Amino acid sequence: MRVAIQRNPISGSGRRDLELKEMMAGLKEAGLKPYLFTERERLAHHLEDPEFREHLLCIVAAGGDGTVDDLINRYPGIPLAIFAMGTENLLAKHCGMPRHGREVARIIAARYTREIDLGQVGTQRFAVMASCGFDAEVVRLAHEARKGRITKLHYLRPILQSFAQFKETPLKLYCDSDPEPYECQMAIISNIAKYALNLPINRDAADQDGKFSLCMIEKAAPWRLVRYFLKGLLTGRIEAPGIHYTSCQKLRVETDTPIAIQADGDPIGYTPNEFQVLPAALTLLVPQSFSTSRLEEAPHAEASQTI
Repeated sequence: MRVAIQRNPISGSGRRDLELKEMMAGLKEAGLKPYLFTERERLAHHLEDPEFREHLLCIVAAGGDGTVDDLINRYPGIPLAIFAMGTENLLAKHCGMPRHGREVARIIAARYTREIDLGQVGTQRFAVMASCGFDAEVVRLAHEARKGRITKLHYLRPILQSFAQFKETPLKLYCDSDPEPYECQMAIISNIAKYALNLPINRDAADQDGKFSLCMIEKAAPWRLVRYFLKGLLTGRIEAPGIHYTSCQKLRVETDTPIAIQADGDPIGYTPNEFQVLPAALTLLVPQSFSTSRLEEAPHAEASQTI
């Protein structure tokens, strides 16, 4: 069996590259054949080959949450493993994926899996969360200025810029078939209970319940958000008058003027737009303690290649 590894060339460096090599060595020792791809087009070319795809165990997202989203959009239905090399790695943390290469290789070789829901906004799938409002604008500005690897410090200037340029933009949120909208200035739509910096937003979100967990902030001026988030870090929950929580399977977001939408740390469009849950749409290879099923065993395979 083969393991295709999609390496994001602008995620991680140094120690993470060494651990990536350790993962490949561990896969070979387990009788699997790893293929390392640094170009998206080369992976696409190989997956067009029926023989290669027939013997493919999974694809490994060697990058951050953006790399995961890229793969779940390009190759729906193929099992996925995660080798965390990004800035936040929220899905990897949620699944309990280790950061050591040989441990990741052992998890892949063991073939324990978990089927999780995905979100979709427009035609784009996402695994962790999406939002409209202040933080989506920060993400948009950060990616416009991106020239290479991105770290948490890269967000400082976009945050300050968003503070200076903040305008109150009302959102209307239509949940499922409810004809009456919720009104707010920021919406955070979660598939799992993880958010940047481990902020406790939508902490009750679950990855197998077929629903989004939705946080709506009525007044989202930057100084208010700082106060809410600091309180959340101290108390473990973001609660205040004007912050509301609900759940839904479908969501329509409308605004008078278009505002940015981000998903898993990448800008993916503007309002108006629609969100929906895709139940059990992704099979992840995970530690046994987090698994709900297991892939069938496969025959022994050969050595590795880097492409």
